[in-house]
This record gives sequence, C-alpha cells and structure tokens, in this order.
Amino acid sequence: MENSITQDQINTLPPECAQCAEETINWLFQELKSIFLGWRAAFETEADYLSAKKTWLRVLVREKITRPQLENGLYKAENSLDKFLPSVGLFVFWCKAYDYHALGLPNEAELYQRYNTFLGYARFNRDEFQYRSKVEFWLLKNLYEKCKKKSEEDTLKAIPKLLTKAAEKVRSNFPFEDIPKMIPTKPRFYDKAKADKARDSLMAMMKGALQ
Repeated sequence: MENSITQDQINTLPPECAQCAEETINWLFQELKSIFLGWRAAFETEADYLSAKKTWLRVLVREKITRPQLENGLYKAENSLDKFLPSVGLFVFWCKAYDYHALGLPNEAELYQRYNTFLGYARFNRDEFQYRSKVEFWLLKNLYEKCKKKSEEDTLKAIPKLLTKAAEKVRSNFPFEDIPKMIPTKPRFYDKAKADKARDSLMAMMKGALQ
C-alpha cells in the first residue's frame, strides 16, 4: 500500500507544515506496521488504508500530539500484546499516558494535593515551602501562575497538560531552574549589659536636661 495521504488533508495544513505532516504520518504508520503484524486486517482496500491515514493525521493534529508523545505512544505499542492495529483513540491515549513516577513526577491527584498545600505559601512565604525537587518547583510555580485566579475546575483541567509538558522536558533532559534558597535572617540576642548601659545613659541625659 502506498505511503501517501490525500491531497485534501494536506491542504488543511499551513504550506510549511504539509510536507512535515506527510512525512510524520508515513513514518508513524511504518512503525505501527512493524509492531502490529496483523495490521492488514484493519483495511480491506487501498482506499481504506489511505482514509485511515487521513483520519489519524486529523486526530493527531487536533490533539496537538508532539513527536516525543508519538514516540511514547510507540513505546506503549511495543509493549502491547495485541497483534492488530489499535484505534487512533487508543493510540492518542498511549501518547499521553506517561509513567509519571518513573520520570520523578507526581501523578495528577498528587500534584493537585501538593498544589493545595502550596497555596498556603504562595503569596508571601513561597520560599519556605518544602519542594521535593526542581521539577516540582517548576510544576507548582507554573500551575500557580496559570490558575491563581481560576476555578478549581479550570485547575483540574490544566494539571494533565502541565504534567505532559513536564514529562517531555524531563525526557529531553531540560535543565530545570534551581529552587530559590530562603535568605536566613541574622539572629538577634538580647544583651542585658548593653541594654542597662543604654538605659543609664538615657536617664543621665534626661536628668541633665531637667537641671
């Protein structure tokens, strides 16, 4: 079967992206065909095959699936026990389904819980919060900047996207910024001798002024 998508699908993309999109979908299907040896069962005709590639491209563009996410999806595919081609919906799920703990990241529920704790520090004493890692500092800082004026529902929607972004950064060895260190305040001690001397000097000045 030919490795080309329909011209109508290419025309829906900006000209500078059309060639890249075609190359990407061709590469992806070659990889999938090498993983799922029973892939031919999904297509009765050449037209079915080309139509499927068109559908996959449309869905992947709509879901804004990145190249690292495609590679993650292929990794999941390689660990699948099925020999038949998955649906595009399942493949998109694989693309987005990172093993967060393996990457040193919290899952969605854990990040939401940490964020709620962080909110008690965010405005005035953020540096006192006990961050668990540079990545957590990046996550909480960015989530707060995005959602500090938004609803709980909006925050819950933002978390998966932010975690996906963080996962991609971790996998690409992104250099996360250091956690700011709290500047320690110098301890002040009460010196009774100096206090007594200052008091005596003040009293002497007051007596002199009254004479």
